[in-house]
Amino acid sequence: MPLKRSTRQQGVVLLIVLFFALLLTSSIATFTRRTLIDASVARNRDAAARAEALARSGIRLGKSVLIMDRIQEEATQQAIDSHQDAWSQLARVEIPGGDRAILKIRIEDSGMLFNLNSIFDYAEGGAPYTETESFLNAFFKKVIDEMKIPPGEKELYDKGELAEALMDWVDADGARRKGGLEDSYYQLQQPPYRAANGPLMSVDDLFLIEGFDHQLVEALRPYITVAPFAGGGGINLNTAPAHVLSLIYSNYESSDYRLAKEDDVKRILEIRQEGGLICGESLSLEGCTPIRNIVQNPIFPPPTYTASVFTIVANAQVGDIRRSIEAVVNRSVDPPLMLSWQVR
Repeated sequence: MPLKRSTRQQGVVLLIVLFFALLLTSSIATFTRRTLIDASVARNRDAAARAEALARSGIRLGKSVLIMDRIQEEATQQAIDSHQDAWSQLARVEIPGGDRAILKIRIEDSGMLFNLNSIFDYAEGGAPYTETESFLNAFFKKVIDEMKIPPGEKELYDKGELAEALMDWVDADGARRKGGLEDSYYQLQQPPYRAANGPLMSVDDLFLIEGFDHQLVEALRPYITVAPFAGGGGINLNTAPAHVLSLIYSNYESSDYRLAKEDDVKRILEIRQEGGLICGESLSLEGCTPIRNIVQNPIFPPPTYTASVFTIVANAQVGDIRRSIEAVVNRSVDPPLMLSWQVR
């Protein structure tokens, strides 16, 4: 006679079956999810590697364009770097393929910004020129006045003290201009450090100098560069934007130096927009306007019309992954020398 399971036993068996069915379903779902995540991670890793390789190729392309431009300048004996040059025309490059790869290249010459190292005489141990202190006072006043902060906060910045702190940081001696030791402030910081007593190697060096806080340095950043590191020329009048051209410092009144007049900046921009160039007295090229036709007296530091140091920025995107490389290149040597390299 067959045995009959009780209703209770049947219920227990059903619960066990349901438990294992649920466990199996959960395991399959977990495995599937892990597989999808691993596949996504692998795709992103591959896209990141391809994006970085694409950005690196953008840097190499930029270097090649700079070399070609130098060769053309030597062949035509027209050593003026401007926005009419091929290196300034690079922009967006679409890469064929189904992964939506995009490469954007931007090249800027060092003269597009004001080189803070150009106002120190490194042949004399980084000593400031006669005009350095008055220029820094005018420059810092301009930037502080433009800062979008309450007037009370602006009063906390003393342009004279900032100028002296920067000059003390760069010059070779260890004495403060007002007396005492330069390092008396820096040795009290945590961790303690010493004044560089040499050229600025990065705009971020300003964060280390007494009186230069984050708010001020970020306000200065759109105006300045530090390359070439040991001196170098002043502003390139053919590439600098309007706000940098406003730092042209000339003795307009024969004895009193001051920052550029607004009309002079507009005149330079008009000439460039019309396809012309600004040049020095020693250059006589067609379509070139001597700067003395606009600003009659000497400019401090003397402007430049050609560049040896360039910043190449290559932004690459593969799918949704982006990589950016910024390289500073000195093309005055053969092959061009890489001065810095930063991957983001």
